[in-house]
Amino acid sequence: MNVVPHRTARRRFLLLAPLALSLSVGLDCARAESDAAFPSRPIRIITPFPAGGSTDNFLRPVALRVGKKLGQPVVIEPRPGGNTIIASSAVAKSEPDGYTLLIGVNTLLTNAALYRKLGYNTANDFTPVAYLGQDGFAIAVSGKLPVSNLAGLIALAKAKPGSLTYGTSTTGGSNHLGAVMLEQMAGIKLTQVPYKGGPTLLNDLGSGIIDLNFDSYNAFTSLLPSGRVKIIAQTGSKRSPSMPGIPLVSETPGMEKFAVGFHVGLYAPTGTPKPVLTKLNQAFREAVSEESKSNSAVINLAPLDLDVDESSRFFHKELAFWADAVRRSGVTIEE
Repeated sequence: MNVVPHRTARRRFLLLAPLALSLSVGLDCARAESDAAFPSRPIRIITPFPAGGSTDNFLRPVALRVGKKLGQPVVIEPRPGGNTIIASSAVAKSEPDGYTLLIGVNTLLTNAALYRKLGYNTANDFTPVAYLGQDGFAIAVSGKLPVSNLAGLIALAKAKPGSLTYGTSTTGGSNHLGAVMLEQMAGIKLTQVPYKGGPTLLNDLGSGIIDLNFDSYNAFTSLLPSGRVKIIAQTGSKRSPSMPGIPLVSETPGMEKFAVGFHVGLYAPTGTPKPVLTKLNQAFREAVSEESKSNSAVINLAPLDLDVDESSRFFHKELAFWADAVRRSGVTIEE
């Protein structure tokens, strides 16, 4: 075995150290320049929802504004299906460079507690870029149901346990869990009717085939003028700008601690450089603020104006909240 003499080894180290240092500094400078130049090509937002839906309609004008601010197109790519897992998985496994993002709602968080095998770890594989808004769910009932407020609904459900039905388009989704939490706090029993999609569910609600549904206010607007559906309560902690005249669930006696809502967030793969996250965060927050002032019919969520660090804290707090909600509901998906 050849042994390098101590002095020779030391001489080699002294010769190579400046080279290693210059390479390290060069890489850091290149990274800084790369981050500063971001974006240099189009940004892609993968959405788990089909084109033309409420999330898509919300996102497109915001993305257009962001593209103009950053000088690169922001392209929306729908990848629906799999209870939002298909889109989420694609982003979790993408390069953490800020060019592939996920638009996510509460399902991203509830799936983390519902599924044993996702193919990704929500807490570890995603970092929030920005939150674009939040709202409470509207509780809508069929126009044929003889109730006009939440107290009346609870009284009817107590008089006929299990006879009232509610529709869900996603088992284990936050609107499903919201209904379960309502049952638990009000001491009532409702019957879940699962649907594969929202349009059929809403049609059955308007026809009186099912009795009630939790969803965003926008989901019901086309059915309200005819009286086929009526909104009796909203589930957030504050009255929504889209439903200022609708009472909160917490305003009903006995339900004072009830508060459940949803938010729309933008996520990147973990490891995305913070300067890139900060640039994206600022652009999206500005775009949402501008669009909400000029197009409130589309951007009617309550503001959730958080910087990158605040967004991270909110993300982990919400993960814990929905994990607890799933645990208390007893809902599981064996996949």
